[in-house]
Amino acid sequence: MDEIIDYYLIEHSAQRAEKVIRSMDDAFIKICKSPFAFPVCFDIDTPQENIRQVIVHNTFKVIYRVQNDRVEVLEIFHGNRNDALLKDIG
Repeated sequence: MDEIIDYYLIEHSAQRAEKVIRSMDDAFIKICKSPFAFPVCFDIDTPQENIRQVIVHNTFKVIYRVQNDRVEVLEIFHGNRNDALLKDIG
């Protein structure tokens, strides 16, 4: 998240960075309320029922794992980045 926010602050504006932060916060709330509402992440080598993804701000993929009593964010990255980065998740 820090890298994403820094990028928007440097390359765009504080207002744009704030918009991205709000979008991420909204997504995290939705994930916590209904973690299985989003699709299984098939970008990883071994897709699993408890590893899901959501697209945020029409740009970012948030990959997360549903545990018994928590949700763990595994990766957040720009959709144009190389999906090969996800192959180690699982």
